[in-house]
Amino acid sequence: MRQFFLGSLLAATAFAAFPVHAEVLGKDGLPAPVVDQLYKKHPNAADISALPKNHFKQELYQIHFKDGEESLIEYYRKNGHFFVSAPVIDPSGLLPPGTLENLKAEFPNHEIKEAIQVANPNGAGEEFDFTLDVSGTRWSVSVDGAGKITEKERF
Repeated sequence: MRQFFLGSLLAATAFAAFPVHAEVLGKDGLPAPVVDQLYKKHPNAADISALPKNHFKQELYQIHFKDGEESLIEYYRKNGHFFVSAPVIDPSGLLPPGTLENLKAEFPNHEIKEAIQVANPNGAGEEFDFTLDVSGTRWSVSVDGAGKITEKERF
């Protein structure tokens, strides 16, 4: 019994050491209600890609798409309801104190490729999503309103 427990603990520790891989979804990988709502709001949406995300304790999809010449990012709940539009921001401002230091501590020698501000539509607060390049590998990283890393996935 003790060997089983130790083996299970070792396996869990080894599993935790490997990074989680984010799956980039296309339009076909999204639930039908999400696609329906996206097209109701943006009938000409094209080049759709999405990442599953968690913000403000809600499971969401971060959807990147083009509407005409404009590139947009919107978040939708898994049931298809629109959550919020999110602007790409300059990461040198608007971030909670300690955010850049936390990113540097977790990802030395990273380059921020994209920073997105996610405002809470249900009240006060902001969270952030980053796309990082770390030695040729892309990472999707989420940060809460206090600058703490809450999710990190390699893709």
